[in-house]
Amino acid sequence: MKRIPPLAIVSLLALGASAQLQVYFAGDPASLALAHLNGPNVAIMNVVSQTIDPQQVGYFRDSTASIGLDSGMVMSTGICYGVMGPNSIPNMSLGGGFFTTDLDLATLTPLYANPIGDPGIIQMDLIPAGDTLEVRYVFGSEEYDEYACSGKDDRMAMFLSGPGLVGPFSLGAINMATLPISGLPVTVNTLNRGIAGSAGSEGLCFMNPLWQLDTVYYINNDFGLGTQLDGYTVVLSARAVVVPGSLYHLKIAIGDVGDGLYDSAIFLPEGAIRCTDFSTGSQDLGGFAAQAVWLNEQDRTVNVRGLSADGGPVLMEVFDPTGRLLQRSSATRNGALWSTPLASEIGGMVVVRAWQQDQAASGRVFVR
Repeated sequence: MKRIPPLAIVSLLALGASAQLQVYFAGDPASLALAHLNGPNVAIMNVVSQTIDPQQVGYFRDSTASIGLDSGMVMSTGICYGVMGPNSIPNMSLGGGFFTTDLDLATLTPLYANPIGDPGIIQMDLIPAGDTLEVRYVFGSEEYDEYACSGKDDRMAMFLSGPGLVGPFSLGAINMATLPISGLPVTVNTLNRGIAGSAGSEGLCFMNPLWQLDTVYYINNDFGLGTQLDGYTVVLSARAVVVPGSLYHLKIAIGDVGDGLYDSAIFLPEGAIRCTDFSTGSQDLGGFAAQAVWLNEQDRTVNVRGLSADGGPVLMEVFDPTGRLLQRSSATRNGALWSTPLASEIGGMVVVRAWQQDQAASGRVFVR
């Protein structure tokens, strides 16, 4: 990140004093995360900060909720004050300029990006009380829109490891923070206006399949009042299917890519990390919760019991641990069971939901 002299920093803070989104340095980042991120039905513990500078993390408050959130924790690739609005300084960089290696962040997309500049990383252990972990957040960047589809692909991720999860990242983690339609990770090159910036080339974005489908989740912030960042996402929810009562490890990370310039940030609201029922909203049928859904490993069929044999057709849906739909197909009745074969590419922990008129059954299965 480009360094700004002390006098300029003072001027920036004075400018931010009248802005809607205010940021306050609140001391130790790990203590801040522990105090503000713990939401309902989940216990977080052993929080560790791995930021280059503790001032990358701060507390934000915005009475107008200009970015969709009114208060919580912000983690930036620069000094956290740099995210305060209005958006009046082109290509904001405040402090930093350090580089390190984080292979998880570096290998998120086909465009390999190592080393990572000015990483902000918070890690913690957690125990969910329900079967779906959820983290709400907003990602924003000064790389927008000029550097969309360029090698300066600033990025963020939420790496979750633990029982039932099999992923390509450290400790077998998956990345919870994927975009709702394409399933891509959240980076400047995967979420933007859908066209290359003045310093970019669309060929780099097309390395990410379906990258243009998620443009509806991007907000251009030219001349905006709430934050200095040139663009940001709508409020997104990262989700993962988990085993209630089990121990998991979460790593929330953000980094500059290609250089140390132009800050990016993650905003996490109060109680951002929480546990809910599975996002489809379906419920297991009473009396069949333990056996309603299971996998026949020999023929790779998912089987459901408890639905009516003469209650009409059954639609079966299969979701990955982040809640993305992988398969939707009609089930075939076999006596008291309803069955459907799984697509060959489906593997690992999945959630199955079966619908029959006003009845539903759901459950988790592990596919080898």
